Amino acid sequence: MDLLSLARTIDIVRVVTDLGYELHENRKIVCPFHAEKTPSLVIYPQNNTYHCFGCGKHGDVINFYAGVAGLDYTPAMHELAFNYLPEYQPDLYKRGQLKKIQSAFPVKTDKMVLPSDTSAYVYKPLHSVIYEDFQRICEAQPANEVRTEAWAYLLARGFTEPTLRKFRIFTVNDYSDAQSQLRKKYNLLDLQECGLFNEKGNLIFYRHPIIIPYYRKNRIVFLQGRVIRNATETVSRYQFLSGVPVELFNADVMDLIKTGQTLYVTEGAFDCMTLMQEGMPAVSLGSATMFKREWMKLFRRFEVCFYFDNDAAGQKAAQEYSDLFSQYRISTRSKTVKEGYKDVNDYFSKRE
Repeated sequence: MDLLSLARTIDIVRVVTDLGYELHENRKIVCPFHAEKTPSLVIYPQNNTYHCFGCGKHGDVINFYAGVAGLDYTPAMHELAFNYLPEYQPDLYKRGQLKKIQSAFPVKTDKMVLPSDTSAYVYKPLHSVIYEDFQRICEAQPANEVRTEAWAYLLARGFTEPTLRKFRIFTVNDYSDAQSQLRKKYNLLDLQECGLFNEKGNLIFYRHPIIIPYYRKNRIVFLQGRVIRNATETVSRYQFLSGVPVELFNADVMDLIKTGQTLYVTEGAFDCMTLMQEGMPAVSLGSATMFKREWMKLFRRFEVCFYFDNDAAGQKAAQEYSDLFSQYRISTRSKTVKEGYKDVNDYFSKRE
């Protein structure tokens, strides 16, 4: 067997667990390639592959390690061989360039470490054009039961009509129409490159009709889909653009507030929208597990207050981010909702 064939036989379950990921029911893990809370990446030990039903990422054990470690395919293959194949000869690759596999999770160390800023995705202005055209197409569709149900759900979550308009939340009322219009106007490769269409050539928001746009300098740079109401065993709560790194939600608010003012940082977009509705300037990380190195400089002008979910994971993440920000001399504090409420939106929408 050649080295590639041997490397592809390395047990993906062992690699995943060695990297610190917890295997949940049906061999699912929280996907490292997009922000999510409910595990949607499935491990298939029978053929040593994986597939994420949230973002569409898939591949073999080498692809997985390459994505987590921020490596290209060939170096990832050699690093896996170095760690798991006793017969591997390091002279086959650049001596001194191979590393021992460690947990991908900073919570296992004394200091929180930022993930490397490596990604195959390259933003192009055309992507924003496509996202905004998708929004225009959906907003022009006649209202129907999808729109009615989605809007009733959003209002029940405590959002006002002005807030929903402010954040330009929209719905995919007619999936087939939206898909058809985009396919007619744009090259399929461009639609796939910007993450809006999957490898089969289909619009990714089939089961996630509530669309949350992320803006930067008043241009849409990211889209997040959401199911109406709750997730199920087969459908995750959120759908993120395929292969596109998550952006900071509501980042433009940082240009509007004064130096030294408190800026609230939440996990999810809905929590951020809730605080903004309450007159509290906020941004969202998309998830407490997602943070980009280049974001750090954006927070230096503010007193940062982490307002994460009211569970052990959320509070642990808040402490870790506080420690991390302190290394950059950024003043931080943390806030939690009262007992009995799971997050910011839950508290403000249900409080008496």
